[in-house]
Amino acid sequence: MSIIKTHGTGKFKKTDFGKIGQNVVIEEGVLVFNPENIEIGSNVYIGHNTVLNGYLKNKMIIGDGVWIGRNCFLHSAGGLEIGSKVGIAPGVEIISASHDLKRDDLGPIMDLPLKFERVKIEEKSDIGIGAIILPGVTIAEGTQVGAGAVVTRDTARYSIVAGVPARQIGIRESAYEKLGRQKKTIWQILTSGIAHLIRFVFDVFFFILLPVVFIYSWVRFILKKIFRLKPRVIISPLGSPLPFYAVKALRSAGYKADNVALDCPKFFRPICFGLILADHFILKMFVFLTDYTSLFLWAIIKYDFFEFAFSGGILMYSHLRKIELILLKILGKKISVYGYGSDCKILSDIRRQAQELGLKYNPAMDRIEATETNTEKNIRANVRRAQKYADVLIAAGDLTHLGKKAIMLPLATDLSLWKYSPPKKHKKVVIVHSTNHRSHKGTRFILQTFAKLEKKLPIEIMMIENKTLAECQKLYPSADIVVPDIISGWHGFVTIEAMAIGRPVIINVRPDIMQFHAYYAFGRIPVISSSPDNLTQAITKLVRSSKLREDLGRKGREYVLKFHSLEFVGALRSIIYENIWQSKKIDQKIFEKEVARRNLIE
Repeated sequence: MSIIKTHGTGKFKKTDFGKIGQNVVIEEGVLVFNPENIEIGSNVYIGHNTVLNGYLKNKMIIGDGVWIGRNCFLHSAGGLEIGSKVGIAPGVEIISASHDLKRDDLGPIMDLPLKFERVKIEEKSDIGIGAIILPGVTIAEGTQVGAGAVVTRDTARYSIVAGVPARQIGIRESAYEKLGRQKKTIWQILTSGIAHLIRFVFDVFFFILLPVVFIYSWVRFILKKIFRLKPRVIISPLGSPLPFYAVKALRSAGYKADNVALDCPKFFRPICFGLILADHFILKMFVFLTDYTSLFLWAIIKYDFFEFAFSGGILMYSHLRKIELILLKILGKKISVYGYGSDCKILSDIRRQAQELGLKYNPAMDRIEATETNTEKNIRANVRRAQKYADVLIAAGDLTHLGKKAIMLPLATDLSLWKYSPPKKHKKVVIVHSTNHRSHKGTRFILQTFAKLEKKLPIEIMMIENKTLAECQKLYPSADIVVPDIISGWHGFVTIEAMAIGRPVIINVRPDIMQFHAYYAFGRIPVISSSPDNLTQAITKLVRSSKLREDLGRKGREYVLKFHSLEFVGALRSIIYENIWQSKKIDQKIFEKEVARRNLIE
């Protein structure tokens, strides 16, 4: 490693840095300030005449495999984190502090107090020649910043930004995606044309059969009502935990319920059951070629009660998807629509509501529309369609915006998958943050807090990310404390799973969301509530008290056994289904009164 000079005088050794990895090349003429607050990973190159301007507080963290060109200026007064495999071209300037114009007295600007704001450049990004990154900006994973750009706001994942101020001008695409848009061969055009013709023929056949199916459906409905038979339920089509657990919950309440999923991701394979179309190639192709109407006809004949996600049902990928709920209504079927999260969350509405409530943090604050799987326009249309045609909207977590038809239920979980096991004593307290969506859970605040506490407390951090359910079952028992989410205001499956195995949990419990869960959770949920502002205190409190950890872990297990079991949620769902099947009015107030009447909650 070459000698490092700072300010033209003095020499620094490897041990002067807060941390430095292997194979680090620092060219002559590089200036380094406050190296004790600078951490450099392995396989890093820093070009000549670059300035690493560390500060008296906050850290400059440079990840593995980073390449920094000549004449760059990196400033970490407000904190600077550069992810792995990031390229920074010559002449780039990254600033993390500025004079606070909100406190302007019209005197010299240089006399105004400084405002410190962290800058983060996520992995696999590239910053073009002469670009400037201003305080508080997060360059999302895989972003390409154009030469000379001045970046004043956060970017979207895999976006391309350029200009002054920088604006998004494109989204990076893989070679596979580009290949899909290339000119089609004659064979591809021919097979595509044949497929469209077959689907058209089956659509015609479907509408010809519809009057017969209409008569059959209403006769079936009337006979079942006369003989007081329970409806047969189908929950479809997503391969996520919620519908699989919902089917089990209904079965525990005596309903004949089935799950039909288009696919089941590897993440949730241990809980998948029922008909998974992706597992049957011939059946999948037949359903596809018939525009999903063959599967829809089969379901109409066999089932009475349909429960779908907001993103769609059996006809989700059919050109008939927008009239699916209307068809079910005409055919006398009962309809429930459930929300699992992003399928019914409108980010601009969440931000507006947070502003109205005066909330500093919200689950949309780190999310950018350009990287979402669906547009706000489509989500809003799906929600309005469900609000108009569904008999009930089943919600959970922080989905408090779905209107009069919405009923809030606790999430059901198969607790047999999560065995209670008191944590083993370690020299260091292991804190786990588990997420598949960093931008949804406040991960950046959690990691910032972890970084501050690692040198003060005997803790070890474990990030569990993009792991399958089976992998999580093995990893969670290693935890002493679990921190799943500190901005949403309520909890999801990770919290339930952690409590089920006896681990204390830190989450954000918002009073405005608690009121929708109060009928079962108020005064009972054994977690430590924390926002980013008091996360340090919450973690410190738990780390220093093994008795508190044990107490919360034990109470957490008791809580989920009582309120998140298949049997309990099945009993709650039974109230909803009975009322709808008997054509009685049902809303949150009526539902809660019936819960109390049946003494389902002690």
